[in-house]
Amino acid sequence: MDQVHHILTIDFESWILSEKIRKEKLTNSELLYLDDKFTPESLSVIIEILKKHNQKITFFVCFKLEELYPGIIEKITKNGHEVGWHGYSHIPLTNTNILKSELNMSQKYLKKYNIKGFQAPGIIFFKRGYKVLKKYDFSYSSSTYGQPQKTTKIDGIIEIPVSTTKEVDNKDAFQNTRMDLSSLLRFGLPFGSSFFWSLLGEKNYHQKLVRAYGKGIPINLFVHNWQIISAWSKSKKFIPDEKESFFKNPLYFPYKKNVAGMFEYLLSRHKFTRMIDFATKHK
Repeated sequence: MDQVHHILTIDFESWILSEKIRKEKLTNSELLYLDDKFTPESLSVIIEILKKHNQKITFFVCFKLEELYPGIIEKITKNGHEVGWHGYSHIPLTNTNILKSELNMSQKYLKKYNIKGFQAPGIIFFKRGYKVLKKYDFSYSSSTYGQPQKTTKIDGIIEIPVSTTKEVDNKDAFQNTRMDLSSLLRFGLPFGSSFFWSLLGEKNYHQKLVRAYGKGIPINLFVHNWQIISAWSKSKKFIPDEKESFFKNPLYFPYKKNVAGMFEYLLSRHKFTRMIDFATKHK
């Protein structure tokens, strides 16, 4: 049996790309003030943690952050990690016009760093988008929920689902981009999403990874940089979404707990791979 390779990726973002901030149409200088160097400082901490545990993984980066802090993509790749595309501004990619606009704003960096991988913000995507991705020279995506060992090809793009609890066929994976009740009943709990890290805990994930390894089944997990290094704000008007009150933002309750300890716990006990390497083996 071939060695099983679990996948752990980072959605590399900043709270300054949230919907409430986008509506303000702030200048780059204003965005930099709000971010207050959270982006480069969180990257430095995460890279050191990965170095400590001798792990090479994939960072899905919002490319607006490269515009604000030139050199973050190069820092990631120089340390042996892969950079994938997580959109330009983290806006939901729900139609062709939005997708092309985000791609065009990112084109300079996509070409410069030969980006091949994609993960849709919020794991929300649409079937026709795969044909667009192919035209921009992507080779794989991880923008659905399902079973990563059952990769599919959609318009020439390898789709590697984020892990769910039920072992089902992924042939209609592109239909499963929203985790509504019908999707939960069909695919099971999408535990590969970082939404569940603080709810299920490190021991639960460790056991899932061990059991899957024993069965020869890979697991695909992602977590956000701001879950590992909590963001901050100098502004009295704006604070990170996860720091708002429960009643104002109840859906962010699972994100209120920092999971840096869990991140290190899993890295110290399991070997993870870059998604581009996984995709290459599952063409």
